[in-house]
Amino acid sequence: MVGAMQQEHDFLARLAELAQSIPGGELAFTIALFIIVLSILVFVHEWGHYLAARSVGIKVQAFAIGFGRPILSWVDSAQTRWQVGWIPLGGYVQMLGQEDLKATRASREEGHFMAKSVGQRAWVIVAGPLANLVFGFLLLIVIMLTGEHKLKAEVGQVLPDMPAAGILQVGDVVRAANGQPIEDWPAMLEVISANGAQPLRLEVLRGVSEAEKEVVVVEIVPVVKTFTDLLGDTHTVGRIGVAPSYATFVVQHGPLDALREAGWKTWELTALTVKSLYKLMIGAVSADNLTGPLGIANLTGQTASSGMFALMMFMVVISINLCIVNLFPLPILDGGHLVMLAYEKISGRPLGAVAQEWLFKAGLACILALVGFATFNDVKRLGLLGGEQAKAQVEAVGSAGQAAGAAEVGK
Repeated sequence: MVGAMQQEHDFLARLAELAQSIPGGELAFTIALFIIVLSILVFVHEWGHYLAARSVGIKVQAFAIGFGRPILSWVDSAQTRWQVGWIPLGGYVQMLGQEDLKATRASREEGHFMAKSVGQRAWVIVAGPLANLVFGFLLLIVIMLTGEHKLKAEVGQVLPDMPAAGILQVGDVVRAANGQPIEDWPAMLEVISANGAQPLRLEVLRGVSEAEKEVVVVEIVPVVKTFTDLLGDTHTVGRIGVAPSYATFVVQHGPLDALREAGWKTWELTALTVKSLYKLMIGAVSADNLTGPLGIANLTGQTASSGMFALMMFMVVISINLCIVNLFPLPILDGGHLVMLAYEKISGRPLGAVAQEWLFKAGLACILALVGFATFNDVKRLGLLGGEQAKAQVEAVGSAGQAAGAAEVGK
């Protein structure tokens, strides 16, 4: 079912507007929302580790969100200490014997992490990132069921000296291109891009009011443009010189469609994240694109001002980023633990305690250096060093997750 009405601001957008009207309110709102979003995503990640540990009989001693002195703490019937630290950045699940690198098999009591098989321990480690991936998928299902916001194929600006100048007008809504129905702006852009320099026949809805709108058919010959995207890939496409109005409409999907759309978008976002990280590692994308905690916090506030849908999509992107980044084969991250377990499986014995300790220190140093560099980028990008404040773009979130992996430092 499709509702083609203009989307009104929801309560979150109105709350953001209210915060902006209060001195210091925008900063307080951004910080509070960032802490809430980060805490939810960290909880999901650690919940995955927790459930997997319990499923194989590993005793969980502590489940913490945040670090430092606990401001809230209790012990459940399984003798697991649950706590919320006063520093709301990251979290951890403490399992019996996980940090005991010198434990011998004889000293491993029931519920000891090292008493479990390599496969069982690998399941516990991978369950954290997997929980983030599943959470992103489930959140997408909720979005599809409650209403996916799509960009209308409505012209918001006509660029001079481009094919559309003098033919299309601001407010025109493209209904079809070369006889193909157009649902939204991306669909229109796809048809124009693939059309090249061939004549393009557009069916346009035009008029100053709903009562006066009429269907107009126009013909435009696009120009071929070559550009390089944020990932360093070069594209040669057709362009007519129009920009969107950013008006949206809502599409509510049925259960089966919601599952299909959520699965497809989860795959797309996961593939995009992996590709972004690969491009970054080989130098095809500048490291200046790295976004750290400050940038992610700023993006959180900006997306919230667009409403709950934008914030939920932002959480999906960050959650999938957390999944991929934590699987990096870097000591102290989940991927590093998996590499050590692979070594143990192949060699028949765990990596030595001293070697593991030094690898963890090296991994921590790398994470801190990465976060420091990304934070420096944020400071420059936000104009805190005297430069101009850059316009934050949600597209940059794909590279933001690298620094977000620091939430795992407490492990």
